[in-house]
Amino acid sequence: MSIIEVKDLTVHYPIRGGFWNRVVDTVKAVDGVSFSIEPGETFGLVGESGSGKSTTGKSIVGLETATSGSILYNGVDVTKRSVRRRMQYNRDIQMIFQDSLSSLNPRKRIESIIAEPLRNFEQLSPEDEKLRVLQLLDIVGLGPDALYKYPYQFSGGQRQRIGVARAVATDPKLIIADEPVSALDLSVQAQVLNFMKKVQRDLGVSYLFISHDLGVVRHMCTRIAIMHRGRLVEIGTRDDIYNHPLHIYTQRLLAAIPETNVDHREEHRKHRLEIERQYEEEQSLYYDQDGGAFPLVAVSPTHSVALAPKTIAAEKAGR
Repeated sequence: MSIIEVKDLTVHYPIRGGFWNRVVDTVKAVDGVSFSIEPGETFGLVGESGSGKSTTGKSIVGLETATSGSILYNGVDVTKRSVRRRMQYNRDIQMIFQDSLSSLNPRKRIESIIAEPLRNFEQLSPEDEKLRVLQLLDIVGLGPDALYKYPYQFSGGQRQRIGVARAVATDPKLIIADEPVSALDLSVQAQVLNFMKKVQRDLGVSYLFISHDLGVVRHMCTRIAIMHRGRLVEIGTRDDIYNHPLHIYTQRLLAAIPETNVDHREEHRKHRLEIERQYEEEQSLYYDQDGGAFPLVAVSPTHSVALAPKTIAAEKAGR
């Protein structure tokens, strides 16, 4: 059974204008998104800035209100705040934020920051609470001297590890990691990602890994969803997405990955230009008249893609 199942999730923001401040239009940040996450799985959500991936993650954790659709946690719809509170949903679903500095209260010491979820959901004595915080710091590779420091006294990588420690404090079932390493140096990125994998091995936690870095996603995720203009355009395994991409937007993202082999530089440039040409000239095969992606259709047991019906038929015939 899936730990989280998202069904036709939409998050629309009204645009108001005129003398009476009426709703004149809507921004469709998330528009009919569906996927599921299995226990112990790292599920990747990839897309450019503004595609709606962060809004999807915040809706699952309860920081954004869903306009319609459902979010099922162990089979129970948790889109209403009262249901989440009754189930202590936020004990089991935690989040690591993109900006490690702004997500940590600058007026609180690290001990208080990490202990906050423990105080919300567990009744620990001061001694047990401090011991638990020390254990969490040890999990992410920080020593006891970090207890009484403030967030500004740490590097970006260390702050992100503090965010990981806070997220795993209540032994959650799912952690939503929103661009957890995008602002970090490459060496620090590897350090934080390895810590996240270690936490997953030790605690069996699932991740919704939100990123625009396809290299990081390939390293972390077993299944991947590609998001564009508020909709999913492709879902598949790591092999499906990286070796058999079908949607032009997925191909465009992959073509944009820098080529490190200088011997193939010209070949890679020509391939990227060809993908760009297809993206501009063949929009009707991949997007409807309003610019939205078509509904996902399964092309294999593990692979679904948003293509025009005639293109789907051709792809199936070719397989």
